[in-house]
Amino acid sequence: MNKLILLFVGLLLFTGAQAQTNWQQQYINAKSFYTEGKYALAMEAFKPLIEEAEGNYFTTYSSFFYAISAYKSGYVPMAKNMMLQIKSKYPTWTKMDEVNYWLGLFYFEEKQMNQGLNVLKEIKDKKIKEDVEALKHQYISRIEDIVALQAFYELHPEEKIAAKLLAHKIADLPLVDQDRKLLNDIIEKFDFDPALFDMLEIEKSEKKNQYKIAVIMPFMAEDLEPNERKKVNQFVLDLYQGIQLAADTLKEEGINLKLFAYDSKRSKKTTEEILAKEEMLGMDLIIGPLYSQCIEVVNDFSYKNKINVINPLSSNSDVIGQNPFAFLFSPSNETVGRKSAEYVVDNLNKKPGIIIFEDDPTQTAIAAAYAKRAAQDSLNIIIVKKIEKGASREILDMLLIEDARIRDASTEEAKEKYEIPLDSIGHIFVATNVNLISSKVLSAVETRGDSITVIGSVGWLEMPVIKYDMYSKLGTVLYAPNYIVNSTMAYQAFRDSYIKKHKEVPNKYVEVGYEIVQLTGRALYKYGKYFQLGWKENGKVSGYLSAGFDFTLSNDNLQVPMLTFDDEEVYLKLKN
Repeated sequence: MNKLILLFVGLLLFTGAQAQTNWQQQYINAKSFYTEGKYALAMEAFKPLIEEAEGNYFTTYSSFFYAISAYKSGYVPMAKNMMLQIKSKYPTWTKMDEVNYWLGLFYFEEKQMNQGLNVLKEIKDKKIKEDVEALKHQYISRIEDIVALQAFYELHPEEKIAAKLLAHKIADLPLVDQDRKLLNDIIEKFDFDPALFDMLEIEKSEKKNQYKIAVIMPFMAEDLEPNERKKVNQFVLDLYQGIQLAADTLKEEGINLKLFAYDSKRSKKTTEEILAKEEMLGMDLIIGPLYSQCIEVVNDFSYKNKINVINPLSSNSDVIGQNPFAFLFSPSNETVGRKSAEYVVDNLNKKPGIIIFEDDPTQTAIAAAYAKRAAQDSLNIIIVKKIEKGASREILDMLLIEDARIRDASTEEAKEKYEIPLDSIGHIFVATNVNLISSKVLSAVETRGDSITVIGSVGWLEMPVIKYDMYSKLGTVLYAPNYIVNSTMAYQAFRDSYIKKHKEVPNKYVEVGYEIVQLTGRALYKYGKYFQLGWKENGKVSGYLSAGFDFTLSNDNLQVPMLTFDDEEVYLKLKN
């Protein structure tokens, strides 16, 4: 009997030892498949080892390698679920940092970036953290859209990698599109080298007793005739007369500006010859030029020699490009569109809107910027319509309820496809200075009789076909870059001085010339040669003739007045 018991016990011990040997051998076989990159076979071999059983001491490692094999085989959700199971069942396992690393990778693969970052934060092993940084960079850099990357950074403001990538994306934009405040905040917060983002650092701004200003414009002096008739380039002469008058006015206040007039003749070659003059290196500011073929060479000269240049008439952001020393006196087209959208968001109802724009590069840029900012502010734009030349009739077809398409529609469903119901939209943004387009929009809105607000250009005021009372009646709002306020004492003093000197009333070009030197002359006097250092913190400047300027962290004027109307007056609204 005792012999039988001993034999039975022996058999049990032998069977247990044999079973333990089988677990170990099976793990060795599975690991061999894994090492050889045979991940499908590895999954099958690890699978029985995942379940807890007596003598199976390989459950955690088998689960871990099973998850990685599943990932290598293309089964990301399966891999992630297995790692989550390990984390839940074996929270104190010594390899938990590796589990969290792989979980972070799996979340990233499924584009669940926030969850991925949160799990990676749990890793404590410094050696693994080096791999974590590489992993984060690999996946965060795949966020190509700057808006999405900024939203990601706002959720994870401590993420240095996201901050650096966002800073590079901001710096790659044209200057007028850059969020310079955010860029500066990121650089200061993480102590990045500004040179990494092509930001030229100006350490100080020299103050002088006198500032030299080069005015490079197509005066076309050789073609001027000594008579009283208006010249072909009269607007250039008017600009310069305004510039001269402002310099004389500032001199009376102790602000000394010495003007140097250069005739570019609309020629790139002539402009290059002007810039080659040794005296140009001593200039503190360049005003001009006016034509694209000359702008490029002046911009290049400005950048290389760190001399500020300001364009008096253009609203094209390409004039600035990536040159931190180049400025637009006017708001850029992008700024006009963006600020108009901000006005609508802040002041009008949140009903859907419509964008109508003229087939023209300037108006297209304004409309695109408006649409982009509207989307960022969750302003629903249901129609974006470009009006080709001669196709203004399409506006009436779109806005009027009883148009031909609706009358001819065979079913109610077909009618609804074309119809814009009364009171279904809140505003129409119109980017145009074409008389036919603006008048047809206003006429259609008046005919509809609902509560649509039309936002358009101040240029419409020069169109005789639209009567003033229509703006008031319809509650029209006009964006008015560099709007001149001619009811002030300052304007009257300017007007009187100009009439006294030139025996005629100043026009808009004289006003621009006068205002640009009032702005830059006072900036030079207050802040020195690199007045942008002063504007960096406080670029909001009262206008002398105009409604004012805002060059805070900007190379174009961010101040875009909006005009509203009543029966008797025009009201000016500025965004704080």
